[in-house]
Amino acid sequence: MDDKASQRPPLTPRYWPGWLAVGLLWLLGKTPQRIAVGLSRPLGWLMAHAMQGRRRIAERNLERCFPELDTTRRKELIGACFRSLALMLFEVAWSASASERFLRRVGRVEGLDHARAALEEGRGVLLLTAHFTCLDLAAHRTGLEFEKAAGVYRPLRSPVLEWYQKRSRSRWTERLIPKNDLRSAVRFLKAGGILWYAPDQDFGPERSVFAPFFGIQAATLTATERLVQLTGCLVVPMFPHYDAKAREYTVRLHPALEDFPSGDLVADLTRINALMEDHVRRIPEQYWWIHRRFKTRPPGEPPFYD
Repeated sequence: MDDKASQRPPLTPRYWPGWLAVGLLWLLGKTPQRIAVGLSRPLGWLMAHAMQGRRRIAERNLERCFPELDTTRRKELIGACFRSLALMLFEVAWSASASERFLRRVGRVEGLDHARAALEEGRGVLLLTAHFTCLDLAAHRTGLEFEKAAGVYRPLRSPVLEWYQKRSRSRWTERLIPKNDLRSAVRFLKAGGILWYAPDQDFGPERSVFAPFFGIQAATLTATERLVQLTGCLVVPMFPHYDAKAREYTVRLHPALEDFPSGDLVADLTRINALMEDHVRRIPEQYWWIHRRFKTRPPGEPPFYD
């Protein structure tokens, strides 16, 4: 963590909202897992009713991505999605403040050899993942297995929350790289680092091309392919999931992608989206459906969201 990021914001009134949020996160991080799971049901119900705009986005996404489901089943899935979002609040808090012993107890990582083999060759590794609700905790648990790990992230507007985010994530990352800082990501991967990256969000047409996701043309970031072209790194898919019955988090690393990139950008990004879609279909309730994934439309298409 750089010197500027390590400077704690003052306790002046201007920063009080941020400090209140940090205090709440700290308290949530002390919640036992059993209690957090129990609280996620009523808290998820409350969030679903309080976040009407986000709920409408999730409903629209599920309507288009799972047209085979009837209204009752999609309504049940919406409820499960918001319960996962509620549990995510605790997962983020645990990731920020829980002990390594706790994280190793509740989570495990499979397929580590897929990444280690690439690192032994002196090549960087791009851990390709997606926005599942347990991603923060899963990334932390995975980071415990590597000495030189970093993550691409979105800086927060609140100076206090940004400071807390960097401070807490520095426990398992060598550094955090802002999502727009391609140069730093390239340097890190060229130096043989391991970087986790979730490109499944819509950042507009300037940095994207259209590729299918759930059969829908989605603006898909081209940075995944560019990072490989510029660094020679290997792409290792990394997908997490939470087993509610076992109350256990599993992060599974898959074999590095072969023949990637192929020279066909759209085909490569279609392949990436298909990998993500396959895992989303396995645990749809744990995906970040409240994001406007399809807001950018091809020319001539009507808006996706009302």
